[in-house]
Amino acid sequence: MFRESKKFPDSVDIKIKFDGETICALGRAFKKNPEVARNLAEVVGEENMKIFTEILTNTNEMEIKLDSSGELKIAYSQIAKRELERIDAEDEDDEDLSCGHSVEEHKQALASVVEKMEPKIN
Repeated sequence: MFRESKKFPDSVDIKIKFDGETICALGRAFKKNPEVARNLAEVVGEENMKIFTEILTNTNEMEIKLDSSGELKIAYSQIAKRELERIDAEDEDDEDLSCGHSVEEHKQALASVVEKMEPKIN
């Protein structure tokens, strides 16, 4: 009388779009937090970290497919969290940015990365 349980697919395609401000903010986060980036490379792998950072320098807008291992999620969410902390700790202002965005725009973009990378429970 037991019913066979439904199996979940091994991978679900989840795509996330990043606009230019978000890509800029993430790229700057990796540059401004080199120690965090090195630590993340130990977790996600050197080759993955190289790919994750190169993506940010070669595009103005992107749609990424999250890998089932979550390595990209880990890298981007953790660097975004650390960059938000660094911006607040150093009390950065708009003159500290040479990209044309405001500090507030970068903070909002980084906060959206953290939100998008959080696990969702339905």
